[in-house]
Amino acid sequence: MVEKIKIALSALWYPFAIASYFRRALERRDDVELFTVGAFTGQWIPWNRGMTIPMKYLNQVDLPLAPNIAHPSWEMIAPHLPWKPDLSLTIDADWHFATKPDCLHAHVATDPHVLNYDRPRAYSDFFFNMQKCYSKEGDVYLPYAFDTNCHYQAGIPKEYDACLIGLHYPQRDEWVRRLKDKGVTVNYRIGNIYDEYREESNRATIGLNWSTLNDVNARVFEIMAMRMVPVINRLPDLELLGFVEDKHYFGFSSMDEAVEKVLWAKENPEQAKQISWEAHRFVYEQKMTYDNRVESILKTAGLL
Repeated sequence: MVEKIKIALSALWYPFAIASYFRRALERRDDVELFTVGAFTGQWIPWNRGMTIPMKYLNQVDLPLAPNIAHPSWEMIAPHLPWKPDLSLTIDADWHFATKPDCLHAHVATDPHVLNYDRPRAYSDFFFNMQKCYSKEGDVYLPYAFDTNCHYQAGIPKEYDACLIGLHYPQRDEWVRRLKDKGVTVNYRIGNIYDEYREESNRATIGLNWSTLNDVNARVFEIMAMRMVPVINRLPDLELLGFVEDKHYFGFSSMDEAVEKVLWAKENPEQAKQISWEAHRFVYEQKMTYDNRVESILKTAGLL
């Protein structure tokens, strides 16, 4: 019997976090034994000045820490692990160790557009950056992705022209307001995650995304995986990833253009549908999944 790879997975465990998708991908692997550790917030998430998420999405953690412990030392954690890990893997959304783990350590920077990762970048054996345009020398590019068990076309009847589920930034508010003024129906929400996120997204034909700081965020991949029509702002890393404007997405660089592209997609459903099919096919052909991202981490770390 082949011995499994022992991985200590650490993160800030909100009920919804990018770390959860890495966790799901790791749990799907037969060759990994997983132990989770990190700050644990129960059902609470800080969106919209604080929200309570359904109990079914509670992230159980093997070694939960108080939410205010953001940067514990490895020495504080190591005695409580069931074994010495083959790999310590941190998915960092403002939670990481203050000192280097005494084992092979890989670090994933999920938010380099807003967080400073200099400390973990200095001690990590492998440092993965999810935004190429914010990378530094030595970083390994590991883009966001979609989860095959969560982001898919659900066959739900369409009730809206467009959808945007996420934080309500000013430019998103203005975009939605102007679209509604033009007669576009928009499902604009915050707080829906996992199954509810998929269901609400699938009630619309067009997927809206306006990234805040030139980051190719997770919603780009999720929209395409759910076979919605992507209308997204032009971002530096899109071309690097192989996406082609007007083939895989409708792009915009201004509010007027953002409104115009949605109206065009609504008024030209057959052409827009073709875009959604091309995008969907591309993200699957290129394996832009969290399963593949995990595979890349393990191969880069020399564990496969």
